[in-house]
Amino acid sequence: MFKLSSLVTRTWLATMLAIGFCFFISTQVYGMIYKKNIEDNYIKDFESSINSLIDILEEDPNFLIENIDKLQAYDSHLSLMVKLGDEPPIYSSNNHLDDQLNNFNQVKLTSKVETALASGANFLIVDELKFDRKINTPYILKSQNFDSNGQNGQLYIYGDLSFLSSTYSRMTTWSAINGIFYIVVGILLFYYFQRRMGKPLTQLRDIAYDYAKNDFSKQAQSNYKDELAQLALAMNKMGKSLEVTGAATRQEKELLENIVTSISTGVLYYNQDKTLLMSNPLGDEFLQHSYRANRLMKAVIPEALEYRIDAVIRFPEKVSFENNIEDYYYKITLIPLFDENLESVRGVLVSIQNITKEKRLDIMRNDFINNISHELRTPLVMIQGYSEAILDDVAETQEEKKEMAKIIGEESIRMNRMVNEMLDSSRMEAGFIKLTKMDVNFEDFFENLFTRFATMSEKNNIQLNLKIDPNLNSYFMDEDKMNQVFVNLINNAIRHTSLVEKESKKVEILVHLDKIMDEVLIEVVDNGTGISEEDIPYVFDRFYKADKSRMVIKGNKVGTGIGLSIVKNIVEAHSGFVEVKSKVNEQTRFIIHLPYLD
Repeated sequence: MFKLSSLVTRTWLATMLAIGFCFFISTQVYGMIYKKNIEDNYIKDFESSINSLIDILEEDPNFLIENIDKLQAYDSHLSLMVKLGDEPPIYSSNNHLDDQLNNFNQVKLTSKVETALASGANFLIVDELKFDRKINTPYILKSQNFDSNGQNGQLYIYGDLSFLSSTYSRMTTWSAINGIFYIVVGILLFYYFQRRMGKPLTQLRDIAYDYAKNDFSKQAQSNYKDELAQLALAMNKMGKSLEVTGAATRQEKELLENIVTSISTGVLYYNQDKTLLMSNPLGDEFLQHSYRANRLMKAVIPEALEYRIDAVIRFPEKVSFENNIEDYYYKITLIPLFDENLESVRGVLVSIQNITKEKRLDIMRNDFINNISHELRTPLVMIQGYSEAILDDVAETQEEKKEMAKIIGEESIRMNRMVNEMLDSSRMEAGFIKLTKMDVNFEDFFENLFTRFATMSEKNNIQLNLKIDPNLNSYFMDEDKMNQVFVNLINNAIRHTSLVEKESKKVEILVHLDKIMDEVLIEVVDNGTGISEEDIPYVFDRFYKADKSRMVIKGNKVGTGIGLSIVKNIVEAHSGFVEVKSKVNEQTRFIIHLPYLD
């Protein structure tokens, strides 16, 4: 209710501060002037009375001594005391001068009084003194020496204004009462402001918030004929207008949103300031890919769009281009939208078509055709060449003809193997893979594999090593399919190891048990050329070749690029997975993870 940010509170505070300031200043000034005026008048009266008494003393000291009580009539607030030699002092009837003189001796501020008394001369002192730690009280003290019947005497006349303290107390009490009255009036004034200003303003504010939420069910009440009532009437009229306009706008917006959301094209709309005003889900997907690929903040426009939007705003023409973001391909069209006068561009509509699928199909088709063409061309050329040589009797001896026939047979086998691999890969990708599992002894299994690659490894001076965990003798698996897995892996390992110049070339197979993960790990490790870091995520994709330049190195025969894809599918069919770790020109490790079957 009491908020400093509230207009009612600030108005009330300003009013109360102004009234309070005037009240305080007037009270203080009036009090000071009143007090000073009263004190000055009393002191003047005291001085006049004292002068009269001194005149009487000078004319007839004995008369003053004998009638000291009667002379009190000059001023009832004055105290008189007469000392004659060593005789006891003579006081007026209301005298308290002796006590007051004793008080002077106990107050530090009375040094001038002590000095004056000690001097024995006539003196008149007008000063202030604080009694009982209260406010300073003005006082007057007169000392007059005289001679009476041969005796030296002193007349002391004293008066103070302590009797005014009760008046000051009453003034303080009245000031406190006025302060309380001021607070009560302030509280009542606050509630008045709150009812006449705060409540209507709060009602108008709440209605404005409701209008912002498209809720026009409430209307402002106007019980008075002031500016707030006029504002309430204006708010009600505005609400009716907004309700009609909002209904039409919502219908158009709903229709537009349904159209934009349902189409298979991404849509982005930027105004002249390149602020994104509208987008559909496919457009948001394009922006997310751009932010992630280019490490941009979400409020930043992708560079591929920014300068083209500037160009379209400057030169209003339709612009189309293709954009590649990581593995996604987009065809983007920028269309300028003009204002009502068709003179300037009010914004740019960006149409985005995701052509990733089409691009990938084109790339895969081209790669497949290039790979197959290359892989089949070499054996076909050799078969054609050697068959023509046999037909043309180029080979003179029977041994040469047999050698040529042998090469033709080997190349035919190679072509048949490539065709079978493609057929196997297609079946596996389609999910048609059937396993015939049996208990396979690891040592026998890998020894047979090493026998197949003995000639190839000896030819390239590569050492084949096998290490099997003593706790693992066999595994329940499809022997033929797993044979296909390790033929591919060992063949690749030997082939890439043969390309390096090292004193010690080796290919190792490590079989061991991971007790923590409860897995059987089979690793194929070589110290050959390795695989670059950017190629590792794609080595198991069909038709992918990590380094296409190797096909021209040392007659290296690179396959169709589907061998590792077959490896991945077979291992996953055994409820496992395969991963690769590699450092270029140092080491490559293909690790097969299979569930441990106890």
